[in-house]
Amino acid sequence: MIQAPLSSLLDISPKDKIAVVGAGGKTSVINLLAREMRHLPVLISPTTKILPVREQGVVLCTDMSSALSHTPAAGIHCMGALNPDTGKLEAFPAPILSALSARYGPVFMEADGSRGLPLKGWQPGEPAVPEFATRTLGIITLAGLALPATEQHVLRLPHFLSLTGLEKGAAVTLGAIAAMATSAEGMFRGATGTTQLVINQVE
Repeated sequence: MIQAPLSSLLDISPKDKIAVVGAGGKTSVINLLAREMRHLPVLISPTTKILPVREQGVVLCTDMSSALSHTPAAGIHCMGALNPDTGKLEAFPAPILSALSARYGPVFMEADGSRGLPLKGWQPGEPAVPEFATRTLGIITLAGLALPATEQHVLRLPHFLSLTGLEKGAAVTLGAIAAMATSAEGMFRGATGTTQLVINQVE
């Protein structure tokens, strides 16, 4: 069976500015989509924090000056303000990111953080979806299913428990994972544009 590229399944266009939110595979999905569309001038940039993409052929700009002076071309461009203490790229000011996004397409913005954990609750102000996003793409993973609802597996545990109705230490259910995606206080809070959901690690 021939499997269609994820970018085709999601019907992503060169003009899309996509904010990626959720827990359990955001970076992997962004990198996959970027590789599938690298015949275009693709931009990867955070509205939170990300590790720089250091793959062969990826253009990496770690400050505003180099990002703004770079000429877009076909390929993957990863841009943000490098924090030398953490090694991560942090968000440019919103007007700068908006200006950059107008020059590239598609644009993939990691707009949420989960510290590598498969489950999350969202506090006020999260996710960090910019107003100019044309889509908000949510990522959830089934790897969190049946895990105990503890700080070991869940970021912002009190918010997660409030969101899902679970007790601390209880096994995470499908209903709890669904609540992450469907609750008004969940991963799509503040979403802009079209909303789409990718369920990761189903196997």
